[in-house]
Amino acid sequence: MAPSPDSPLENPRILLLAGIVFLACILAASFLLGGASTPAPASCPAVSPHEPVFVDPVEKLKQVRDPTYTQQLFTEAVAYEPLLATPGTQVHMGFYSAKGNHGSLLRLLDTVNEGPAAKADPPNRAIWAMGINGYYPYPSWERMMNEHWYERAFPVNGSVMIFGESYRDPYPVTFEQADAIWAGYSERFAEMAEPVAKATGKPVKVWCFVEGAKGNRIFYTVEL
Repeated sequence: MAPSPDSPLENPRILLLAGIVFLACILAASFLLGGASTPAPASCPAVSPHEPVFVDPVEKLKQVRDPTYTQQLFTEAVAYEPLLATPGTQVHMGFYSAKGNHGSLLRLLDTVNEGPAAKADPPNRAIWAMGINGYYPYPSWERMMNEHWYERAFPVNGSVMIFGESYRDPYPVTFEQADAIWAGYSERFAEMAEPVAKATGKPVKVWCFVEGAKGNRIFYTVEL
């Protein structure tokens, strides 16, 4: 049956208009349905800006040169890993100095703490100056890092740059003081071998990755 002359099928303008209306309806439906099913963006907690801690270097030197600081480090380490004070545990202490040796020490930590030795009887555990492994630092280490001793040792016009921000340091620090503070921390960590050995009943095994280390730096003058 042929369409009549007044049929919409014979009018191209009506066909075009109908097509546009039909397409608009499809797009509107897609937008509404899509908008209803799209989850709201996840809200992320605001990141607190880093605030350096400005400590008097004279007071800090007294702290890290005090032998009781060793016991403080030991207590912090045991709080993270009780096996460090459990009889029978074989504890390894790692040291590194100079470029290129940091990764070797981290591999040792992972090998001992996450490999078969960790599940041996008795178990093995490895620590270093930063913490009980490469992921969980001692609170004392975190405080040292937040105090930014070496950054503060190079002021410009009375201000120091820390993470791209300029700060006025109320306690000016010399490079010699910064070096002495870190040397004191390293020495107290090295002395931690004594309370560890006393608690576990086993001598501590020491690993040193120091290829290329200078003889006048902290490893040879303090830790060794």
